[in-house]
Amino acid sequence: MNNSQAGGLEAHRANALALRLELGLPAIATGTSAVTFGGVVTASLPVMEGIARKASDDRQDAVFAVYNTDSDTKPAWYFLVFRMMDSIGMVRVEPVCIGAEKALVLVTMDRSRQFAIDGRGILREMKVAKATKRSGTLAQAERRIAAAAEALAPVLKTGAWKADTFAFQADGTAVPVNNAAA
Repeated sequence: MNNSQAGGLEAHRANALALRLELGLPAIATGTSAVTFGGVVTASLPVMEGIARKASDDRQDAVFAVYNTDSDTKPAWYFLVFRMMDSIGMVRVEPVCIGAEKALVLVTMDRSRQFAIDGRGILREMKVAKATKRSGTLAQAERRIAAAAEALAPVLKTGAWKADTFAFQADGTAVPVNNAAA
């Protein structure tokens, strides 16, 4: 497989959209907006707090890829931000393939919790499938995401799918980049 991505924001956007699709959501036009996807280079405490605050304010769970550098094409790891009754939870997760024809799921690093997108497009915690513990499930998921990201790269260049870019202020407030103070 040829990797035509140069890295940076375009590769991060392609990965976010690919993960969205591989988890079972369509690219656009969902009836709900319960899950959002993003990427960060630094997962510092202020950024994590800002993401948690944004999830609460926007009433959206989120899946974020963390990259070691701006130029990386592959995330170092992922974390899930999910709303609970009276708080926001955050947990490090890995996308896992539980079947070739099935949507990917997210499992915690210790494989004790599993999350998936249900038929309404909402993130749900469910019983951990035995398939998540098979060897190779993480590598299969990585290959599926990478193949989808590579296929999506030309689409992203056309502007057909637009991603909002946010900056996080010192107080953790998220603002669109075009509104952020320099």
